[in-house]
Amino acid sequence: MPLRNKVLGVCFFLTLILLTVWSGIRLLVSFPPLAAEAHSSWAMNSLWDDGLAEVARYRATRIVYGKPRSFESVYITVKEDFSPTYFVKADAISGANIPVLKLNVISTIPTEYYEYRYLTSVFVKRNNPMNLLKLTNGSQEWCGNTFKEVRNWEPNSRFVFHSYFDGEGDGTLNLDLRPGDLLEDQLPVALRSLPFRTGYQLQTRVTDSLISNRGKVPQIVKASISVQGEESVGEWKVWRVQVKRDQLLQTYWFEQKYPNIMVKFVSGDGRDLILKETTRRRYWPS
Repeated sequence: MPLRNKVLGVCFFLTLILLTVWSGIRLLVSFPPLAAEAHSSWAMNSLWDDGLAEVARYRATRIVYGKPRSFESVYITVKEDFSPTYFVKADAISGANIPVLKLNVISTIPTEYYEYRYLTSVFVKRNNPMNLLKLTNGSQEWCGNTFKEVRNWEPNSRFVFHSYFDGEGDGTLNLDLRPGDLLEDQLPVALRSLPFRTGYQLQTRVTDSLISNRGKVPQIVKASISVQGEESVGEWKVWRVQVKRDQLLQTYWFEQKYPNIMVKFVSGDGRDLILKETTRRRYWPS
């Protein structure tokens, strides 16, 4: 082979290598990290091994019957071991158990007609709170009961519902949850594991909240999550995090000090929360 052809061949090969490397650099720069890249170490902290639960009480607002309603919402976060057979809290200690963090959200909302009562339980894998395992939501009011469950441990995510509304009734449907997708009701615990720094972003998909008395399948849409910067909310030094999806803008404020509890939340649909108090204590009989 003539020397000129050899030189051209080597140059072509080096050009391909440089183009490949440059493409990789552009991908890293142009695209924000995936949700799965959030700090898994946040939930692995020994704080969650003390047998106690974090109990946070919030002053809350939600629009019901066209009016803003004021109420208290309680957020309970605790470590549990999940049974790999029944996907509920395991009674026996076993190496096969799945370590999870459970977030319970309890709200009673008064209206001039009757009270709405909601209990939502969110279970995320302890080694990555961005990874949902299960969600359940129950609603009780004078008109009836509604129950919903997201089963994300099965090969295909499933949405189970029991509703008193006509056209909904009882059913089980596939739910198009992909790796990295998040449920809105998961965000108060999942976003605490972000690697907080100004400008951090991730692109993912987020579902509607399931805290309602309807059995409708939650919609999943593209969302942008970004850490906006450092601020103060009352006595707390916080990180401000924005979540944008479709026409809805939601803002979360998380305390800078570990364990980065949610201090404030404001949603474009009229919902908001502000932290009143937080304690660590046993919340069930010993």
